[in-house]
Amino acid sequence: MILTKETIDMVKLTKKFGKCYDAQEVDSLLDEIGEAAEKQCRELEQLRSIRTEYYQMKNQISEALLAAQQTAKEMLEQTRSKCDDELTALQQHKITLQQQISSLEKYKILEIEKIRRDLEKLLGDSKSDEASERETAISK
Repeated sequence: MILTKETIDMVKLTKKFGKCYDAQEVDSLLDEIGEAAEKQCRELEQLRSIRTEYYQMKNQISEALLAAQQTAKEMLEQTRSKCDDELTALQQHKITLQQQISSLEKYKILEIEKIRRDLEKLLGDSKSDEASERETAISK
């Protein structure tokens, strides 16, 4: 029996001697009501226990989710910081390489100028030698 107002209203007890109910029927009804009440109390306790477990699990999941979000945020910040550091290092390396390229280009220009002067000197000396030989030949 499920203990509700409707189930109790549906119970019909036999009256004896005018206004008195049959004691055995009353006792039997009270036993049924007592058993139903105990059953419902046990079910209520089980439901309360399940609810408590549910809230504990809900709290654990919420805490785990918050921890995961915090970890993800920290990992993202660390990754950004590492990327920023690497980008800064690469930019500095780029600047260094550009400076080295510029120095090498200047060195190349200086070396080309030196080679040109050396060639002019050699070509100029050979022209002078030819002119000296002509002069010497003329004067003889």
